[in-house]
Amino acid sequence: MANDNLQTATLVSLFVESILYGLFILLFVLSMSILLGKKKQGMRINKPMVSASIIMFILSTVHLGIDLRRAMNTFLNGKSIAAVNTTSYILKSSVYYLQTITGDGFMLFRVYLVWNGDNRVCVPIFVCFLTSVATGIVTINEFAQVSSSDPVFVKPHNWIVSFFSLTLFTNFSCTSLIAGRIWWINHKAGRAARIISGRKLGPTIIIIIESGAIYSACLIILLSLYVSGSYAQYIALDGVVQVVGVVFSLVIVRIGLGLTSEATTHGRASPFNAASATATPTVGNVELGRLGAISISTTVEVKQDELSEYEVNKGGTNCTSPWPTQLDV
Repeated sequence: MANDNLQTATLVSLFVESILYGLFILLFVLSMSILLGKKKQGMRINKPMVSASIIMFILSTVHLGIDLRRAMNTFLNGKSIAAVNTTSYILKSSVYYLQTITGDGFMLFRVYLVWNGDNRVCVPIFVCFLTSVATGIVTINEFAQVSSSDPVFVKPHNWIVSFFSLTLFTNFSCTSLIAGRIWWINHKAGRAARIISGRKLGPTIIIIIESGAIYSACLIILLSLYVSGSYAQYIALDGVVQVVGVVFSLVIVRIGLGLTSEATTHGRASPFNAASATATPTVGNVELGRLGAISISTTVEVKQDELSEYEVNKGGTNCTSPWPTQLDV
């Protein structure tokens, strides 16, 4: 009965993963066209983001290929799919591990950028990330040492639960820190920044939170199924590999295609005299640039009568600040 449940879960997981992979292909093509389209606009291409997208797509493709091969060996050649110490299962787990680490690592990189490398924020998350890296390595090593008759729920149980939990905590923390930081800057900039830039960052915050929530929900389902000892965890596990890439590309596409039109519409501004408007004492620049880039400059304290001209660039009006930083989402 257990073997029948595992075979059923294998078929369903392959079906679900194939659908998500098709969605990832679409989002990957769109995101790459957005990222590489910067060159035509005379803008710098975000090489780390392009590299991460390509790596995630390759890993997703390899993982689906391994699952397809395992399914063929089971249903066509009659080989057992329950063993976790086989080469195919260890390779499959390694790809999942690399995909997760790539996604978490880039989330950590975004936190570093948006928080200007603040050690009080970045170091604790980085320690958690390194712990998850070490836990994942130990987990894969455990797979190689178990006997063929041991199910995945026995010997490596604690390590697997630890890895899933650390990944969930890292994703939740990074999402909260990024969204919270952008909201805080937008809130502190207030009405004066919206007059200058002509746009709000509320939609961007929502996109970041929604994307993080999708991934977190999948991890919670995966962790719950594994702890309960259900073979349905394979459905969630194979799906999460694709969800990592889907969520990553979805942020780029939603900001690049959904908000670029707004940024372009409001970005053509003329030199602005802030003294003529009702401005708050603290003014900062929060600019939603074209093609998914968010430029955030540290807020500066100025007086109304000291605000005069603002530099106009292709992406919109830019209030200069001595501590600029760039967050590409």
